[in-house]
Amino acid sequence: MSDAATRESTGIWLWSKAGDFWLACAGGGLLLVVFALVLHSIGEREMSAADIILGELHLGATYDAIVRRRLWQRMQLEVILVPIAILAATYALMYGGYQVWVTTLAIYLAAWHRGRQNLGIALYYQSRAGGAQTSWHRRLFRAAIYLPMVAGVAYFTSNASSYEGDEYIGLWLDDEILWFLGGLAVASVAVYLAATLRARAGVHPGERWLVLANALAFGSAYVLGAWSVGFILVLALHHEIQYLYFAYAVARKPAGTGRSEFRLLASFAVWPLIGLATWAICRFSELEVLAPFLVGGLLCHYWLDGRIWTARARRLAGG
Repeated sequence: MSDAATRESTGIWLWSKAGDFWLACAGGGLLLVVFALVLHSIGEREMSAADIILGELHLGATYDAIVRRRLWQRMQLEVILVPIAILAATYALMYGGYQVWVTTLAIYLAAWHRGRQNLGIALYYQSRAGGAQTSWHRRLFRAAIYLPMVAGVAYFTSNASSYEGDEYIGLWLDDEILWFLGGLAVASVAVYLAATLRARAGVHPGERWLVLANALAFGSAYVLGAWSVGFILVLALHHEIQYLYFAYAVARKPAGTGRSEFRLLASFAVWPLIGLATWAICRFSELEVLAPFLVGGLLCHYWLDGRIWTARARRLAGG
C-alpha cells in the first residue's frame, strides 16, 4: 500500500472513506431511509429486537473503552464515583415514587447524547482537516447539529404522551412553534452546507455527512411521526451502529502493529457481550429490584460517553 493510500485509510478517516460513509455517517442519512422502509415492510417487532441487542452492545463498548484506555485508573471520579452516585439517585427516585422524573431525564438525556455523539465524531473529522476554518464555520456547524436536535425533541415531547408506555414530562408546544423550529433547523443545515461547499478544500466531507445524518435522524420525527415506535427505532439504530463502529475504529488504531483483526475483534467483543448478558439476566430474572439498575446503567452510559471522549480523556489515555 502506498503512503498516500495508507494516509487515506488511517489518517483522515476512522477506518476508510467507504466504511466511514456507510457506518459512522450513515451515508449522509441514506441508511436511515432504508431503516424507515424496513419498518414499513417487516414491522417494528424485528427492529425492536435489533435495538435491544445493539443498545446493550453499545453500552458495553463504552466500558471497553474505559478498560482498554485505563481510564478507570486515571479518571476515578468520572468513571467510578459519579456512576455510583447516579445509580444511587436512580434507586432513590424510583423507590420514592418519582419514576416520571427518571423517565423524563432519560428521554432528554438520550436525545442530547445522540446529538452530542454526532457532534463529537464530526469534530473528530474536523480536527483531521485542521479544525474549523473560521469562527463562522464553527457557529454554523454547531447550529446545524443542535437545531435539528432541538426541533426533533420538541416535536416528540409535544406529540408523544408516553415513552415505551411510561409517562414523562413533555413540552407540549403548539404546532406553530414546532413547525417554526423545524424550519429553523432546515435553514441552519442549508446555510451550513452552502457555506462549507464554497470552501470544499478545507472542510472534511465526514463533517458534512454527519451534519446531514444528524438532521435526517432528528427530522424523522416529523416524517415518521414522533408518536410512533418507528421514529425511536430509526434514531436509535443509527446511533448504535455508529457508536460501535466508532469505538472499534478508535480501539483499532493503536492496536494496528502486529495484532490480527480477529484477535482485536475478539477482545473488543468481551465488554459488549458482558453488557448484553447483564441485560438478559436483569430482564429475564423479573426481579423488581433490578429494574432501577437497568435504567441507572443507561443514565451512567450517557454520563460516561460525555466524559471519556474529551480532549482531557485522550491526554490521560496517552493519545
